[in-house]
Amino acid sequence: MKHTMSSVKVLALGFSVPDLNAVIDVLRCFPCLETLYVIWEKYLKMPMKDGREYDPLDPVKCLETHLKKLVLTNYEGDEEDVGFAKFFVLNTKVLKEIKFRVNKKVNKKWVADQYRLLEVGTGACRDAQLKFIRSNSKFLDAHDLSIADPFGCYIFNGVDALSEQSY
Repeated sequence: MKHTMSSVKVLALGFSVPDLNAVIDVLRCFPCLETLYVIWEKYLKMPMKDGREYDPLDPVKCLETHLKKLVLTNYEGDEEDVGFAKFFVLNTKVLKEIKFRVNKKVNKKWVADQYRLLEVGTGACRDAQLKFIRSNSKFLDAHDLSIADPFGCYIFNGVDALSEQSY
């Protein structure tokens, strides 16, 4: 893709597999992207394709200067999910928040393991806040595209509010 869309601030992508190469290619088209929602369809989930190395000499602009919020839906914390999320932890310089929407109950040991696997505190976004949220919602639906984040008001329908934890 050769054209960029600087006016897009919020983007939602759906995949059957955590395809980091595809996401990086898409992100190059949205240099001012501030919020990214990624949904994996659990019933379609397949092993992750090998990702290429991120080249800091050919940076993705939104990762360097704009992307502040990442929401990963149907996150299970397995090797593929961790590899995908870890890329953003290590390479996104202004990231403030990552929300992991999981379909199961999580405990402190599981969350601690996720922090270790994601190498939190060692990457570009040392201050990013991670939130693990129990949710049974399966899809995104934007009804009002005139608001700043058309997915933000819907994304957490079905969330067990008592399960939202920041660690």
